[in-house]
Amino acid sequence: MEDYILEHFDEALEKNWIKVYFQPIVRSLTGDVCGAEALARWIDPDRGMINPSDFIPVLEENGLIYRLDCLIVEKICTGFKWKKERIGTGAGLIPVSVNISRLDFGLTNMVQKIENLIVANKMPRDMLNIEITESAFVSDEKVIRKAVDELHALGFKVCMDDFGSGYSSLNVL
Repeated sequence: MEDYILEHFDEALEKNWIKVYFQPIVRSLTGDVCGAEALARWIDPDRGMINPSDFIPVLEENGLIYRLDCLIVEKICTGFKWKKERIGTGAGLIPVSVNISRLDFGLTNMVQKIENLIVANKMPRDMLNIEITESAFVSDEKVIRKAVDELHALGFKVCMDDFGSGYSSLNVL
């Protein structure tokens, strides 16, 4: 599967085989939708759905995850701009959370890329929540801390994804 993913990733980007789906975030007490999480799904014409647990690690291991993460953030921002233009105001729009690979922060200009996309699409910073996995804070603490500080300084919310599933789980504590 790894060879197939690497061989077809460029084509998947060009032909829009990688889609962004929005999973609602619901307040448990009221049932109100208070946000959404952007999820990448690779719908391949030959293989059907390629599971994110198959393609994301391959992209990370081969230095390609930045391109996927940029695509997702771009689709969120352009989607926000499109909806706002149709509605006429920002009313009724909800914040979207996006997972960003820890590798993006150490090897690329991801913070600047996010900022540029937000500005270009006139999206308020409080409408995009950046999620970084808990394990990133352990494995790349200085790099992640710097990125989080930069994101906070620009006005973004940064959340820890998968909190409690690894180093901070009750089993470990």
